[in-house]
Amino acid sequence: MLLNKKVCMALTCLLLGVTVFAQTDSATRLMLEKADDYYTKGQALQAFAAVNNALRINETSYQNNGIPANVLIIARPIYRQVLKTVLEEKNYDLFDEVNARIEKFKDLADDDIKRQIKKIETQYAADIQAAREEAAKAARAQEREEDRRSNELLIQSMTDESRKNNDVMIRTMTNTLNESFDKQAELQERQFSETQKSNHTVLIAILVVCGILVIVFIIVILNIVTASRANARQQAQFEATLKLVAGMQQANNQLLLGGVTDLYGDGVLKSAGSSRWGVDALPAPEMTDSEKAELKELAIACEDKGAKIDQISRRKNNSKNVSELVFKLAQNLGLNQNTAMVYFCAAMVYDIGFLSMPEVILNAENLTDDQLNQLRGHLSNCEKSFEFVPEKYRQIFIDAAKYHNENMDGTGYPSGLKDDDIPQIARLIHVAESYNALISRRSYRAIRDKESAIEEMKAQPGLYDPAVVAVLDAIV
Repeated sequence: MLLNKKVCMALTCLLLGVTVFAQTDSATRLMLEKADDYYTKGQALQAFAAVNNALRINETSYQNNGIPANVLIIARPIYRQVLKTVLEEKNYDLFDEVNARIEKFKDLADDDIKRQIKKIETQYAADIQAAREEAAKAARAQEREEDRRSNELLIQSMTDESRKNNDVMIRTMTNTLNESFDKQAELQERQFSETQKSNHTVLIAILVVCGILVIVFIIVILNIVTASRANARQQAQFEATLKLVAGMQQANNQLLLGGVTDLYGDGVLKSAGSSRWGVDALPAPEMTDSEKAELKELAIACEDKGAKIDQISRRKNNSKNVSELVFKLAQNLGLNQNTAMVYFCAAMVYDIGFLSMPEVILNAENLTDDQLNQLRGHLSNCEKSFEFVPEKYRQIFIDAAKYHNENMDGTGYPSGLKDDDIPQIARLIHVAESYNALISRRSYRAIRDKESAIEEMKAQPGLYDPAVVAVLDAIV
């Protein structure tokens, strides 16, 4: 019963760290996903390099404020695997590198990592002691051999006459000396044997402790596998529901066939920041055939670019899942059909900045400071990426790309906007992206079911628009 409580506590700690994953900036998130991908493939050293990049991006912040839970959730199993490699291969140079990182970022060292470090230090000390004992044993053997040779040389130096007269005395002296040397060697061997027995006792104790840890680890893995299977079924049900709802909406509303309301009357559709959502929204006017074709072409272009963004950022179906959820949220918040459709298109390409990043940066294991700044700047340099969007819709796409990491309490990135200053489209994507991340499969944590994911988001009104989260709770 006590063991189960400990396992539950460990899983709870992992789950509490998952929400922070949705709050990290895109550069850190990309490095964490690369580290997770390497770790899943069993490439521990590459994962170690990638997660150290994530630490380096935020080095000053982490040293002052502590490492966020999402980074710890990914970094700790990678560090454990690297320490396991050190233990198996006795690679003490790599051990020095790990120790240097842990000394710099002390939050990395949980109890398991500390135990691994202690085990390696014990092994290292044992190796040094064994080497010393072997050297001492060889030195003693060499010393005895030299003594024997000295005695032989002493005997040989005697003259034949002296040897004959003192033969009995010489043999007696030689036997006495040999017996003395043998007794001394026997005593030293006995002392060495007793030391070895003591070391064996310590080794047995260590093996028992390791056996207990292995059993605990197996139990944790079994629980994680069980939770993963359950959530996989829930995810399949969720996707089936999305398809059903999308089909119903297509039949009733004919997606891509509505007009877009001019929210400000100046001919350019903008992403309003009002918390009233659809209260003041005008009904969707009828669109001309050319406007319908234009919006349909925009949706097709966004779908193509969204697939490329998912491929380069290694997030399978992310643009599809986020955009469909943004569309449903917009409609249920009372926005008209045309505005919801434009939001749907913008949500497919909100991370378009990744397409302008050189592959050498996205695939690099160790980034320079200039490369890190270039990666983080993909959010603010997005206007040119939306030249394919008609001018009357373009501001919504820019708002989606620049402000989807802003928080309601002003703690977000990059501009620190808060409340109604945050565009509607950015607030919708922030909720949809975070929810999608919480229920997605990750190798380093259990999958959240939709109820616990929404409860987690409700518990943080400073991050998400409560009105959007309430609608999310009603429709998923």
